[in-house]
Amino acid sequence: MALAGDHVVVRLDDTAGTLRTFANGDIISVDIPLAFDQHDVTGFGDATHNFINGQLNAPVTLRGYLTTTATTGTHTVIRDAYQQGKTVSLQVDVGQNAAPVTGDPRFSGEYLIESYQPVIETGKAVMFTARLKPAIGTAPAWGVI
Repeated sequence: MALAGDHVVVRLDDTAGTLRTFANGDIISVDIPLAFDQHDVTGFGDATHNFINGQLNAPVTLRGYLTTTATTGTHTVIRDAYQQGKTVSLQVDVGQNAAPVTGDPRFSGEYLIESYQPVIETGKAVMFTARLKPAIGTAPAWGVI
């Protein structure tokens, strides 16, 4: 599932553990493909294949504009957490045709930044792609604000 738009607010910890809110428009998409590993438990007498859910796969991909604002720039926050191998909290609030408010969906979890790749092209804005994978602890999940 890819989220994008004016009413998606993305927050990520900096290296000091402070949750930073990226400026509106700095993040252009958030991909949150949640999927369980499934295991075939079919017996010889079963008429159909039977499966059970295993562990949750919950990688996140952030895409956006590389910004260097002192405390809330995408490059400032993501680069340092990536280079230091810090576990970061991620929050993605999704507003429903307006800024997010109490009761709207929130995705959150603890992550490690697997990769951070600035994309530099002549005559274009500098973009980035960051891939995050769940850190040890509670599984990432959807909830509400």
